[in-house]
Amino acid sequence: MKKKSVNLITAVGVLVVLSGAYVGVKTYVAKQEAADTESAEEENPEIISIASADVKSIKFVIDKKEVTFEKDGDSWVKSDETGFPVDQDKIDTLVSSLNSIKAERTLENVEDASEYELDQPDNTITVTTEDGGTTVIQLGMENDSTSQEYIDLNKDSSTVYVVSNSTFSSFKGTLYDFAKSGVFPTVDSSTVSKISVDGKDSSYVVEKDENNFWNITGDGETEKADSAKATSLASTLSSVAYASYVNYNCAEDELSQYGLDKPYAEITVDYQEEVEKESTDDENEAENGDEEVSEASGDENQADENADSETDGSESLDEDADSETNGSESPDEDADSETDGSESPDEDADSETDGYESSDEDVDVADTEDSEAVENENTDETADDNVEAEDTDVTESDDEAGVETTDTESAESSEDSEPETEMVDRELVIQVGDQSSDGGRYVRVNDSNEIYTISEDSLDTFLGKTNADFWDLTVSYLSVNNLDTLDVNYGEKDYIVNVSRETSEDENVETSDNETEDEDTTDNTSSDVADGNDVEGNAADDNTSSGDLTDEDTENTDDSSSTASTTSSTGVTLSYTLNGKDLDSTTFTTFYNKLINMTAQKRLTDEFKSNEDPEMTVKFTDIDGNEMEVEYYSYDTNYYAAVINKKVYLVNKMTVKELFQAFESVTGEKEENENAETTDPETNASTDNAETETTEASEDAEE
Repeated sequence: MKKKSVNLITAVGVLVVLSGAYVGVKTYVAKQEAADTESAEEENPEIISIASADVKSIKFVIDKKEVTFEKDGDSWVKSDETGFPVDQDKIDTLVSSLNSIKAERTLENVEDASEYELDQPDNTITVTTEDGGTTVIQLGMENDSTSQEYIDLNKDSSTVYVVSNSTFSSFKGTLYDFAKSGVFPTVDSSTVSKISVDGKDSSYVVEKDENNFWNITGDGETEKADSAKATSLASTLSSVAYASYVNYNCAEDELSQYGLDKPYAEITVDYQEEVEKESTDDENEAENGDEEVSEASGDENQADENADSETDGSESLDEDADSETNGSESPDEDADSETDGSESPDEDADSETDGYESSDEDVDVADTEDSEAVENENTDETADDNVEAEDTDVTESDDEAGVETTDTESAESSEDSEPETEMVDRELVIQVGDQSSDGGRYVRVNDSNEIYTISEDSLDTFLGKTNADFWDLTVSYLSVNNLDTLDVNYGEKDYIVNVSRETSEDENVETSDNETEDEDTTDNTSSDVADGNDVEGNAADDNTSSGDLTDEDTENTDDSSSTASTTSSTGVTLSYTLNGKDLDSTTFTTFYNKLINMTAQKRLTDEFKSNEDPEMTVKFTDIDGNEMEVEYYSYDTNYYAAVINKKVYLVNKMTVKELFQAFESVTGEKEENENAETTDPETNASTDNAETETTEASEDAEE
């Protein structure tokens, strides 16, 4: 027993010792952490702490000049130029950077401030607070290897602080880095109708015509433009942005500094913008109409009140009559009559009905001995109940009608509350000046006094181009729906394809539609499609043909997709003959699609002359009698020259060869050539024997 007691006492003692050790260790750790924190604070002391709300003004050097921004109410202004467009967020960022600045190192008892370039500081920041106090911060040398900067406070260079070189980075830049820049005008490219470029190097105009197709004008000539290139040019406007802000109020005599007194180029864009429609006389008339409606409503209310008064009078008379007749049905009938004529049938009818029931109850009490009177009383109550039920139905119906009317009026009011918009014409003029130091060019927009720069990459989309850069390279396009005859000279033979049209009956329209669409379109999966373009792809750029089929008419023929749609609705079937004989439609349309989808890789600007006759000549005649002719000459090892109206297109040679082969399928020459190449076995055998004999004779001669 003694032994157990001793062990227990020993265990308690050990526990006490361990508890004391734990408390001691915990206390030591807490003290050590506090010491480390204090040491860290001593190593990185806070040297600047200025609340943003306390700052009245801040002055520092920009472009080697001292500039002061001061608070004017809730806004920052440039003290010597209040019209300057100060970037409020930028200055707020500067001020907030002074809320708490800590030193990474502190150098005391500095004797030579020039060691840290504080004798001629790179910048001096002076902060003035609302209470009149000032803090002066001089920025000295930057140590690139440590990414640190040396500063002193209040021009006391005996103590130098080392801070991160990013601490005062927001104070660096040009004056216009602290200005609120404008935004380049927003242009919806889909509304652009014209782009004119007048430059020292080149000038041209890209413009949509009345059919919404692009044309290019340059060197006094207008012709069809490549739709994709013209659209891309217009789309570029949506991505143009200012690179830098240069001058917010440039005087006319200062334009020469930027080369804008005689611009390098001028870009003019005609487009449309959607704006809210201004108030018109119609709105005033609508307001007058509302007043008239209000007056009419007032008259109706007055009529309702008069009707209610008459109804109330009727109720009084009915009650008197009811008392005299002891339950007569006449008051009820009169009440119903009066109620039907009232403007407010629901409440009046109910109140009249209640009055009759009350009268009926009086009669019931007074004439309890008269059974007939009691029966009459019950009859009256039943009739009154029916009147009340009918009136209730009328009330519910009127209420529903009122709700529907209210909802309709609310919907109309909601629609009226939406502002009406309209499209208005706008013009954007960009004057382009000299090259700027940031790699762009100075620009002035819409005769504004503000000068900006725009990157040359953005401007190069417009500048340095010629009309040739926008030429449409489609050689000859005419929808088969508008084709009347096709004259072809190939292999020194003349061929003529005639197109016949037959309007199908209603029940056959669907079949005819399919046939017509097949004839005027090219299967995307077919290897017969030249250059990957089908009829519908090119048709989007074509206008209706009229007059003589000149080169411009060639490029502006009927839109095949819309024509195909018309053909389908009218149920027209096309059929073809070659030199008077029926021609397979699939064979012909395969060739024709290659012909009208022929696209050049470039155009010759020099005069073209050939000593040889064209390998193929094609003359189109449309249903209006207009003609167009294209000739294909062998040009070199890579190209054929397609000549149409003195314009020379260079087309890939393999593409033209495929065209020739397709036409040979139309004429049947391709099949004949293939048959000619395949001879019978006897002919092959004799040929082989001849070759063997020739070889043996040659060997004998050598021996």
